[in-house]
Formats: sequence, C-alpha cells, structure tokens
Amino acid sequence: MKSFLVKGIVFLLVLVTACKDSNEDNLSKGGSVVGKDFAIKSPNGLLEVNVSTGKKLTFDLNYGGTPMLAKSTIALQLGHGIIWGGGRELKDTKEETINESFSTSFYLKKTVTDKYNRLYLDFGDDFDVEFRVYDEGMAYRFISKRTDNYKIYGEQADFTFAENNQIYVAYAPQSSFSSNDKFNSSFEEMYTLTTVNGVIKDKLIMTPMLAVCGNGKKLCIAESDAVNYPGLFLSRNSNSDDVLNATFAAYPTSMEPSANYGSHYQVGGYAEYIADCNGARTFPWRVLCVAERDMDLLSNDMVYRLAAPSKITNTSWIKPGLATWDYWSWWDGRGEGAKTYDTYKHFIDFAASKGLPYYIIDSGWALNGSSLAEARPEIRLEELIEYGKQKGVGLILWGGAANFSDGDMEAICQQYSRMGIKGFKIDFWEYDNQRIMERFYKAAEVSAKYNLLMIYHGCPKPSGVERTYPNIVSYEAVKGMEFASTGFVGLRDMVDYVVTFPFIRQLAGPSDYTPGAMKNIPIGSQWSRRSCEGTRCQQLALFISIFSPLGTLCDGPTNYNNNQESIDFISKIPTVWEESVPLDAKIGQYIIIARKGHNGEWFVGGVNNKDARTVTVPLSFLTAGEYTMELMRDADDAALNAKHYVKEVKNVSNATSLTIKMAPGGGFAARIY
Repeated sequence: MKSFLVKGIVFLLVLVTACKDSNEDNLSKGGSVVGKDFAIKSPNGLLEVNVSTGKKLTFDLNYGGTPMLAKSTIALQLGHGIIWGGGRELKDTKEETINESFSTSFYLKKTVTDKYNRLYLDFGDDFDVEFRVYDEGMAYRFISKRTDNYKIYGEQADFTFAENNQIYVAYAPQSSFSSNDKFNSSFEEMYTLTTVNGVIKDKLIMTPMLAVCGNGKKLCIAESDAVNYPGLFLSRNSNSDDVLNATFAAYPTSMEPSANYGSHYQVGGYAEYIADCNGARTFPWRVLCVAERDMDLLSNDMVYRLAAPSKITNTSWIKPGLATWDYWSWWDGRGEGAKTYDTYKHFIDFAASKGLPYYIIDSGWALNGSSLAEARPEIRLEELIEYGKQKGVGLILWGGAANFSDGDMEAICQQYSRMGIKGFKIDFWEYDNQRIMERFYKAAEVSAKYNLLMIYHGCPKPSGVERTYPNIVSYEAVKGMEFASTGFVGLRDMVDYVVTFPFIRQLAGPSDYTPGAMKNIPIGSQWSRRSCEGTRCQQLALFISIFSPLGTLCDGPTNYNNNQESIDFISKIPTVWEESVPLDAKIGQYIIIARKGHNGEWFVGGVNNKDARTVTVPLSFLTAGEYTMELMRDADDAALNAKHYVKEVKNVSNATSLTIKMAPGGGFAARIY
C-alpha cells in the first residue's frame, strides 16, 4: 500500500496594511519581480498575518503581539513538476474589506456575522490563492482556473509553531476491520495533551487540533468546505521539533464492500496522487481559529461561515429535534432490546408521549444486515411508519455506507421517501479519501432531493457541508455514549472528554454524542452495562453544551419513564438555537454556556470534570424583566450517589447571580422562561 503525505499549512487573512518588494527570496521573470510581501490584519487589528510570495509561498501568524505560527509554507503539487505556490509570477492582487451577515435556521445562532479583510492573489492562467483574516482567525484556499483534467499529487501545508507548544491531539484510531491501512479509521478517539515535538512520528492526528500558544492563547487548526477532496490530517513527518505537516490519504484505485464486513468499505490500493480534478474549482479552506479565552472557542463559527451556502432552496421540511434510539437497549437482547414489531411500537409510543419527533431504528431492522434494500417482513415496516405518523413520530433507519453506494443511492432514497421514512443514519464510512468525500457530499445531495434527513456515523469530522446541505443533521466523529453501553472505553475518560472535545472537535460542526444516561455512577465505581460515570445533572447539561440539530437520547423508555423529572426536562431542550453565549469555560475542566431557543426560552448548562468546584453564574445575558427558572443541580451527596439531584424553581432577572456546586463529574442545567 502506498500512502501520500502532504505538508502543513494554514489560512491567511487579509487587510493588506503593507506591500513591498521582498529583499530576500525574490525571483525575476522577464525582468518582473516575483516576490512580494503582504502584511494583513484582522478588522479589530489584533490578528496579523505576513504573506510572502517569493521562492516559497509562506505566511506567519501573530495574535495580540503573541507569535502563533512562524513562517509556514503552502503549495499544491501537480504532475510534471508543476507547483502552485512560490516561484510563480504574481499577475495581480485585490484587497478588500467585507462586512456581511447571513441568517441560519439549524445552527448555534440565528445570525452569523461575516466580517473579514481579504487578499486575493492572481497567479495567472492556472491558479489563485485567497486569504481571509477575521477577528476570530484566518483562512486560505487555492483556486484552480484550469479547464482540463489534472491530478493533485500533494498539498504542502507546514504548520511551523513559534515554539514547542502544548497541543491536544486525537490520533486517528485504525479501524478494527483493517489491519494495514492507517487511513481506515472510525474517527473516534480521546485527546492526549502533549507537545509538538512529543507527537508520535507518522501517526495521523485528526483535525481540528488545538495548540496552547504563548500567554495561554489558543490556536485551532481545522478545514472548511472539504468537497471532492481528501480530508485533512496532521502528522510529524520531519525531524523538526516545531512543525506539523498536513497529510492526506491518496486516491483509492479500488474501493469495494469488504468481503468479510459488507457494510464497510475496503480500499484495495492507492494511486500516486491524492485528488483527481476536472476543470475550475475551489479547494478546501485551511482554517486557523484563535482565542484569547478558552470559552471563545465554544462560539467560533469560522468553519460554518466559510462553507458554501445552502443548496436547498426550500428547507421547510427539515425539522430539528430529539430522537429516541434503541442501540443501548438492544445490547440486552431481550425486553426493550428485542428487535421486534412490538418493541419498535414501544419506542414510538415513548417518543410520542414525550413529544420527541423521531425514533432511530438501529441495526437489526433489515433483512440482510446493514443492507437498505429490504426490511425484515416480520417487523411490518410500513405499518410502523404509519403508526409513527399517527403518533407524530418519524422513523430514521440505520444502514452501512457500503450499502448506500453511488449505484444504489437514488433508488434507496426514492423507495423509502415514498414509504414515509424521514431519513437515514449511515454508518461505517471509515475513510476520508477523495472518493469517500465525493460520496459523503452526494449522499447529502440525493437524500435532500427526496426530503430525507441524513446522520453520518463512523465518519470523518464535519467541515461545514451541513451549511450547504442542512439536511445533514448530525455527524459522529466523536467518542460518544455508545461506548458507555458496552464498556468499550474507560468511563473516567468520558468525564474529562465532555469538557475537552467541545473546544476542539465541535468547532468543526455538530456532534452526535448521544447523551442522556439514567444509570449514573460515581467516579471510580465499578461499571455495569448501560451505566455512565458522572452525575445525572451532567447528563442533562450535555444536551445544552453539545450541539446537534438532531439530538439522540441514548437510554431506553423504561429508564426514562422511571425518571420522569429528568426526561421531562430533556424533552424541553431545543436542538438549534437563536443565540449562544459562553459564560465561563476552561478546556479539560468545565463548561458553562447559555443558549436561547427560537421560542425565547433560555437554557444554561454546566459540565464539570472529575474535580469538585463551585461556580458563579451571572444571568446578565437576560433582557430586562422577571423570569421563572427551573434549575436541576447536583445534590450535596452526588459525588457518592450520582443519580441524586435537587430541583429548584425560583424567580430570576438579569441582576441575578447563581452560586452552584458541581460534584466530580457533575453539572447543572437550567431552563429560564
């Protein structure tokens, strides 16, 4: 197997405050100077990017006087020795300031401000490079003007850190279904805190990746609008102590359903290139998000705003909301775990009783494993669909990515849309090479044609495609609560994980973490099936801190019906928001965030790591007036009895400040109306 490694880079942003001939690395062609230097600042002046177009195309990044990245090289390598990057004559430049905004329907906020300084570099007939500098970060992308077919053999993006910074890395775990392909991954892993030179050589780091730079400022490397192009990994490929290199899977020469696991793809070989391109196109944005305070990462929307606008003209059929789900239950194999017509009706009845608009039917409904071709006759799927319709509950079906291929996609969507199915949960993508990313995009496009929602599991992280196709209502690419149902992962790690990944992975987009466990156990307790370390109130708060337009409840109807106060609170929490206001947060320690629903109600969630703490929560985000607050907080003994909580109802205003104790692995959740 051949794999193609590509080197690191990042995006540059644009108000050009200075432009001069380079004194070093200048080149000449026909008497004209090739090298130019550009100094670019963000609208607020705090972020400064220096771009050089000499022998190499490079940039560096400073934030509030703190060096974040030293000179870093970017380029695309084509065939026949062609390099798009340095050493090319700059034909023209364009500099402008943009200040726009756009509305959203299925996001963390109703309105996104798109304010940046832009530099556009015209390198002639073949390519351009665009840089944007925002107050919250910077981005750049290559733009092809070619009209023929061409191959991309590599992308150089060398992220050169100003020092040997601490970084949070999640190494891509190799899929258990492939023994020799490091690009075959579930994209589910915990974070390790290390340093740049502590990265294990040639291991793949999943993006986004977060660095702790000087003065505690944060730098997050991500990508946006990754369409028809392999996804971005980082790795340490050189002997340098301060460089991480962009790395990509090569183009698969064959990719078919696995002989042993038919729901999974298996790559049979790789080409020498990473992407096969045809005609003019834009390449993915390389995004660098910055933050003075940890909590600012929780509201950073750069990945979303850089993605292409919605291609769905009428989105009225897209209904966000909560879903019940049978995965946790069916590990028992009996009662609520039985995959029968009566069991499925039981879940529909539960969803209807709590006003949940969806029921996700996981593996076991199909006649042939993960195939989407035909349901088991004995479950009477069409009857279930009609029963759900009468109850106001739409059904979403699970299936394998290899069974949802190019040749089958249209027929499957047409068939199940006519039956009344509301969407699919497609699992086991497990690669992010160009061919998978093409199918990722096409699946959203075709399903939207038939008014079907799409949830991606076992998949690469989001890159803003849910803005382009908002029928994508969630992605996994997160180590979620499914692992707590089986004990696949240390539960103590999950308590720390839920106060870590929202600062990193969630910058990329929605996270289908599936919280809601009712069998809560203290930290350090003996695990038992379908239990979760941490308190009841933490599980409630996760529905607020974690964003997913379609939010999935992990536990089963019986456990929820035995905990009516908890499920009644959960069922009132929106999944898309008018406004999001981080109140306080420290990565790896705690998160306190307020979100306003489209109905005007506010929800405040507090999530804690394994250390007990007392927090102060000012309600100054409220407008003037009197409100009622329902508060669910850890009981005084929650460290020992994790299910124990206290419910309080009180009057509050924007002058109110709450003092709340959070137990180890604890939290709180408040509804204000």
